[in-house]
Amino acid sequence: MFRPPPVKDVGMALAPEFVMSAVTALLVCAVDLAWRTQGSHHAILYLWPVWIAARTGSLRWTLCLCVLVSALSMAVQHRRGSDWEPRAWMLVSCWGIVLTVLPLIRAQRQLKESEVRLKQMADQRGEQLALVQQQKSTLEIEADQALRDSEALYHSLVDHLPQAVLRKNRQHQYTFVNRKFLEFSSLSLPKILGHTDYDLFPAELADRYRAGDEKVLQTGLPIDEIESYQRGDEVRWVQVHKSPIYDASRQVVGTQILVSDVTDRRRAEMSLEASTRELEAKNLELKRKGDELEEQAELLEAILNSLADGVVVADEQGEFLRWNPAAARIVGLGATQVGREKWAEIYGLYHPDGTTPLAPGELPLTRAIQGQTVENQEILVRNPHRPEPGVISVNGRPLRDADGRARGGVVVFRDVTEARRSAEEIRAKKDDLETLLYVTSHDLREPLRAIQSFSRMVLDRYGDRLDDKGRDFLRRVVRAGERLDHLLQDVLMLSRIERSTDRSAEVPAQAVVDDVLRQLDVRIRETHGTISVQGPLPVLRADRRWATQAVYNLVSNALKYTRPGVPPEIEIAPWEGPAGQGLVVRDRGPGVPPEFAERIFQLFQRGVGREIEGTGAGLAIVKRVAERHGGRAWVQSRDGGGSEFIMTFAASGEGP
Repeated sequence: MFRPPPVKDVGMALAPEFVMSAVTALLVCAVDLAWRTQGSHHAILYLWPVWIAARTGSLRWTLCLCVLVSALSMAVQHRRGSDWEPRAWMLVSCWGIVLTVLPLIRAQRQLKESEVRLKQMADQRGEQLALVQQQKSTLEIEADQALRDSEALYHSLVDHLPQAVLRKNRQHQYTFVNRKFLEFSSLSLPKILGHTDYDLFPAELADRYRAGDEKVLQTGLPIDEIESYQRGDEVRWVQVHKSPIYDASRQVVGTQILVSDVTDRRRAEMSLEASTRELEAKNLELKRKGDELEEQAELLEAILNSLADGVVVADEQGEFLRWNPAAARIVGLGATQVGREKWAEIYGLYHPDGTTPLAPGELPLTRAIQGQTVENQEILVRNPHRPEPGVISVNGRPLRDADGRARGGVVVFRDVTEARRSAEEIRAKKDDLETLLYVTSHDLREPLRAIQSFSRMVLDRYGDRLDDKGRDFLRRVVRAGERLDHLLQDVLMLSRIERSTDRSAEVPAQAVVDDVLRQLDVRIRETHGTISVQGPLPVLRADRRWATQAVYNLVSNALKYTRPGVPPEIEIAPWEGPAGQGLVVRDRGPGVPPEFAERIFQLFQRGVGREIEGTGAGLAIVKRVAERHGGRAWVQSRDGGGSEFIMTFAASGEGP
């Protein structure tokens, strides 16, 4: 770049101009003096250039003025008619020559000066160019090193990425892959670089990869895809991100691909989707159950409102949560939010004697709130809203949540005033009937015994006087009397069961079975029967006398009802089930038809004809003994033939 010369150079360039002006001025002065000495009248004209040169310092302007003055002088002389002096012509010629030569001299001088300046500028430009070349070389070296460093840094960074990175050119050849891709593909670098997808993968995959690359090259837009592949027995997923590669002129020259293993994320998404679907299903199920619960609540409300029994629910603080209309009708008034200590006073709750108020701790609802179970507690109710006393039977249970924690209590009660009155009447009539039955059975046996005795005496003493028919009649009378005596004994036994049953003793069932087997020892041997006892047998809460009688009847029936020609095979074993615990007597007899399963336990009802002795009261006695002890008796078929007679008792420690 051209730079102007310094100020001192400009002064040096102007110095010759002033020197020439000074020299010219001296020459003019010398000529003027010479002419002045010769007496020329025109000498004064030539003093002007000296003055102008002194004033302007410019030789060129001085010469121009000199020529102009000389020309004017000659014109003046010519106008006056004077002849031009040779000196004037000589002077004009001198000025013209000087004026002509002077630009050449000046041009030569300027040319030299320009050459000097150009040389200086060329030297400066050479130095600058050398400096620029040196700087360019340095920059090229630095840029090349920076490029290598950048490429090394890129490769180092890409090789340690968790994603697989690869690049392809426009011919779809691999130009770079990182270490992760080598691990992922299990291929070596020489087998990948310079090759295409068709050299590395099956045609189906290569077609799909090529289509994605072409789309990126044509549109210049990145694409994202999630692909699955099979690795052994495992399905895995990768996310493929393809983006264009640009050169410095923003032309697409290839594609860059990032492959990330998203198996864990995909599985998490699938798990989340499954959880979402499950949650939606649960929400629907919850909504459905909520609707059902609402319907059930409405149904429960309708049921509670229609129940004839009173239902009262209270929380653990004793605040009433539910009080159905039947409860208000039975007690006389509805829910009142008062403390539990005031319930007996407000609602008029007494013991059955009608005079002793219930203490707060004796109230069924209070006991239920405290976690107790209340069974058929009878309470007398008398208050201003129900002036006529009434008796209610109350059952209570704790109110528990899903975790089993007590959250309050619930009681259900009914008015048993009329039922109690009716039960008392029935009990009185039953007592009268039992007394009559006992007395009748006892008193009938005396004349019956007389009939039997006299019939035997007639048969023994006067039998030889009677014909065969007469003796047959007498034998029938004796047998009928014996059967009637057995019937009266069974009826008397039933009466005694009702009147005298002690259910408080704990009786080992093994002892009961041993007593029965001793009593039936002769019959067992006569029938060649076998009886096995499967222990251990339970301890029963029963009256030993009646328990023994019941077991005796069952075993006796098993010995009696057998298959023709087959000895009795009997098994006695413990029994435990929803009906309680007790004993089961199994036989291999003819069995009991289903239509007779209930009938044979009724008094004087039999499942066989008269060919087998019996009164039809044995199983009725068994059933009554079981019921009097809080149990029950029934029959069911035995696997392989025969029957199973089960009799249960209240367990030891439980009430009847």
